[in-house]
Amino acid sequence: MPEFVNAAFNVTVVSTNTCGSPPEEYCVQTGATGVTKSCHICNARDPRQHHSAAYLTDYNTQQDTTWWQSQTMLAGIQYPNTINLTLHLGKAFDITYVRLKFHTSRPESFAIYKRTSEDGPWVPYQYYSGSCEKTYQKTSRGFIGRGQDERQAVCTDDFSDISPLTGGNVAFSTLEGRPGGYTFDKSPVLQEWVTATDIRVTLNRLNTFGDEVFNDPKVLKSYYYAISDFAVGGR
Repeated sequence: MPEFVNAAFNVTVVSTNTCGSPPEEYCVQTGATGVTKSCHICNARDPRQHHSAAYLTDYNTQQDTTWWQSQTMLAGIQYPNTINLTLHLGKAFDITYVRLKFHTSRPESFAIYKRTSEDGPWVPYQYYSGSCEKTYQKTSRGFIGRGQDERQAVCTDDFSDISPLTGGNVAFSTLEGRPGGYTFDKSPVLQEWVTATDIRVTLNRLNTFGDEVFNDPKVLKSYYYAISDFAVGGR
C-alpha cells in the first residue's frame, strides 16, 4: 500500500492570473468602513513583494506565511471573470481530500474539478457558493441519497461567508456524504471518483461587503483572491 502524502507539496500550480505584472497596489480588508486601510505593493519582479503560484504548495508556517495572490477588483477580477489554479500531479492518485487555506476571506463562489488523464475532460468535484442556484444551477445544501449516482458534485453554502477575513479553511473530502464510501473496496464507481491526475480550483466570485458599488479605488483594491496553502491528500 503506497504511503499517504500531500500530493501537491512543491508541485507547480499553473495560475491564469497573478498580481504583480505590472506592479500594483492592494489594500488589506479590515471590514470597517472609513478606516485607513493598510496598503502594499505586489511586484512580480521583487522577491520580497511577489505572490506567485509557487507559494501555494511550498512549506508554510504560521509565523512566516507565504501566499499566492490575484490582481484586485480594480483590475477587473470579479464575476463573470474567473481564475483557474491547475495542479498537474504527474501521475494518478487516490485523492482523499483537497484543502485550501485562504489568506483573504473565502470566495463567495468557487469550484473544484479533477481529471483522470492528461487530456481527459474536467469533471466537477465540488461547488462552494452562497448563490448555488444562480452561479452553478445547483441546489444549495445538496446531498446524495442511496441509489443515486455517487459521481456527482454537490453545492454547499457552508463556507461562503465573508468572515473570517483571513485564515479560513475549506476542506473537500472526496468520500464524505457518499453512501457507498463505507463499502469503498466494493465500489468501482467511487474508486474511479477518487482517482485524479490533475486538480483544478476555479475561483468564480469574490466575497464583498457590497461597498464596491461606489467604485472607490481604495475599496476595489481591497478585494482580491489570496491563498496561502493548496494541499491534496492522497496515495
